Amino acid sequence: MAKPLFSVVVPTYNRRESLGQCLEALSVQTLSPSSFEVIIVDDGSTDGTTEHWRARTFPFHTVFLVVPNGGASKARNTGVAAANGKYIAFTEDDVLPDENWLQNALKHIENGAVDVLEGRTTDLNREKEVRRFEGSHVPSFIPCNLFVRKGVFDQVGGYDPAFYDRSAHLYFREDADLGFRMLDAGFRVAFAHDVTVAHPPQFTTVRECFRHARRYVFDPLLYKKHPARFRALIEVKKVLGLTIRRPQHYVALAYVGFLLALCLAIVWGDQQCVAPLAVLAFGCSFLFRFKYQGWRALRLHEVHWMLGFLLLPLIYLASVLKGCIRYRTWGSLI
Repeated sequence: MAKPLFSVVVPTYNRRESLGQCLEALSVQTLSPSSFEVIIVDDGSTDGTTEHWRARTFPFHTVFLVVPNGGASKARNTGVAAANGKYIAFTEDDVLPDENWLQNALKHIENGAVDVLEGRTTDLNREKEVRRFEGSHVPSFIPCNLFVRKGVFDQVGGYDPAFYDRSAHLYFREDADLGFRMLDAGFRVAFAHDVTVAHPPQFTTVRECFRHARRYVFDPLLYKKHPARFRALIEVKKVLGLTIRRPQHYVALAYVGFLLALCLAIVWGDQQCVAPLAVLAFGCSFLFRFKYQGWRALRLHEVHWMLGFLLLPLIYLASVLKGCIRYRTWGSLI
């Protein structure tokens, strides 16, 4: 078999059905199947993923690798180590690449002017981008739609497995860490709007939001490794022409401050302050909820959401504090 241009690396963990949909989307790519291989890295699944799909036939060459559960970073690194392509195309087991995904990516990288390319990731149900570094021309290196020259990936050392907590099955910020190392090394990075994948809706349950808030335990580690880029690129928002950095973080801090002041007002019997402080605290929890739900946050009748988001800022801050203790760095708290 001729050496492929792309090696598509897909880590998977207990998502047998959605992985099948991803493989079907790759099966109808307009790029010739001989131009790419697909490497599925089973990260310790217990649902029979590999056994089920290894028996199927696809138009492209497939490689199935089974490794003990060690997180997405280790799984991706394992896939790249087995890759034969000039470029690594990262996607995920619950993502649906557009039929022109690889063909359009080729247009941007075939002249050799780009080392790293990120495509556009949209919500499955809406034409809305899932995540980018807001207010910047730098991609966010989201690993469900990322192309990296294999030599570049090897040179920077791949993904850092430290951004995974095996006991909680949590991982976060390993994509930004890889991206920051590639930027620091001076590699050429670009973003392409016509290289698209569809991502399933996020934060559809309170439990999912709680889990996401716990992932911020890795923010202190990212800050420790890249303090300047963390400040410049992580969760930067543009509001009415103003640049606001990490608004969620400071809303959570304000929420805790208002809650403490409210408790003191109740203890001291200061009735005049109780209502205003309660309104301010609720307002902060609403803003925190808006980050996850957007305009759906206006549905105040959804009581379970309201109660959940009264707790969520506390879970978020507790996770950041836990990370500060774990990684012995405090800069991400302010």
